[in-house]
Amino acid sequence: MMRLWMWTAIVLVAAANVVVLAGVAYNRSGVAEALVTLTERELPLAYTVEENSGMELRLEWQQYWESRSYPGDPSSAWFDQAKLETVGYDCSSPLTDPSARLKYEKALPRKAFAVLEYEGEAWGTWVAEAEKDRDRIATQIGHQEATRKDLQVAEERLDRLRRTGSRLIAVDVGLDPAQLRGQYPDKGKYIIVPAEVRLTIVEEHTEKHRALEPAHLRGFISSILVNYINVPMELHDALDCVRQDRSASSGAHEPRYRVMVKYGRRYEPWIEAIQPIK
Repeated sequence: MMRLWMWTAIVLVAAANVVVLAGVAYNRSGVAEALVTLTERELPLAYTVEENSGMELRLEWQQYWESRSYPGDPSSAWFDQAKLETVGYDCSSPLTDPSARLKYEKALPRKAFAVLEYEGEAWGTWVAEAEKDRDRIATQIGHQEATRKDLQVAEERLDRLRRTGSRLIAVDVGLDPAQLRGQYPDKGKYIIVPAEVRLTIVEEHTEKHRALEPAHLRGFISSILVNYINVPMELHDALDCVRQDRSASSGAHEPRYRVMVKYGRRYEPWIEAIQPIK
């Protein structure tokens, strides 16, 4: 009986490995769904496991959020009520109805596909907004509406964005990845990835007792479902200098390497090459 259980366990493990390997082979077959070269800014070292020499890179990306931009700014408004409805949410009930608010607050996350744009127009807008924020605070200092400390914080944030912030920005979501690829055909600039999205209520924005924007529904990407990428053993040497640096994950570095990443038929990534940036 013991031998039977042992052989059953071995067979199950072997079958599971076959399924995994078949999935990997299918994902990497045919033409790559995307081929993009990122840097340490977008793919920092996640961790190392010295016992088995495992190494992974973590996908870093950003999305606009209303509290981080000016009210009504179109750059932060693309995931609106209409977009929520395209991914399956019923947004027909008005927020003035208390029962509707309860329904929206209990809304469950949904699976979808997200489009991440690399170093494009969205990234330029992100930096431009940070510059506007710094300039606005500088003007407010003269009117005693802000402090030097506020300005320092804004300048430091702008500097981080320019030097070390991820340039992968979420720009769209949908249920059909093929349709999204038709809208964003540049495979070296746009990555389409499985994601989880959620609905939230943005409360009325007021300033000095004047309503600037009424309460409304807004969506956001709560997670990218595959955000860790294994580094093949043969590419470990390219990351030795980073792995030996204990501050590698602090985010204080300008990028020290480039990573060529491919996405396959299952929209899952793998690493093709890593090159040091000298």
